[in-house]
Amino acid sequence: MLVSCSPNGGETLESLLTQEGYQVAGSFSEDDDLLRETEACRPDAIIIETPGPSRGLLAKINEIKENMPRPVAMFSECRETEKIQAAIGAGVNYLLPTWESRDQLGPTIDQAVALFNETSKLRKERDRATTALAERKSVDRAKGIIMKQRGLDEDAAYSFMRQTAMNRNIRVGQLATSIIEAEKLLG
Repeated sequence: MLVSCSPNGGETLESLLTQEGYQVAGSFSEDDDLLRETEACRPDAIIIETPGPSRGLLAKINEIKENMPRPVAMFSECRETEKIQAAIGAGVNYLLPTWESRDQLGPTIDQAVALFNETSKLRKERDRATTALAERKSVDRAKGIIMKQRGLDEDAAYSFMRQTAMNRNIRVGQLATSIIEAEKLLG
């Protein structure tokens, strides 16, 4: 399912997509609430045709990226580097200056989906690494608190935390957060 957004209502692009076997969920102008429309029809990808990506359109694409991520392919004759970078930053996965034949549609959509999937995978890995680093910092801080209060060395403090976490059936990171919060409270 695809959403087509173009300045002329998407009639030409929509008909080409339909002819190529894609199910078009809707056609929207830049003035429409793209997030609401995307939530309503839940497309597999969003195809946008625009003479140049306006700030308003880029804000709407960014809103979709933040709230309901979808692959986005854009056809735009814009050649300004700043606008191209802004479009990519907003969540456009694949940008082509224009489509000249229906032969371009399938590969463009496939590339937008592939780039979206790869970017999503990298974001998830980044988020996991960021979470793990934050948890590691909490564990180190909590170890310091335990070392100071119980007079233990680092290995013994960590063993104490690990055993306590196992006894309470929680992760060491959760225990570390609790220790830090308790220390702040009792400080």
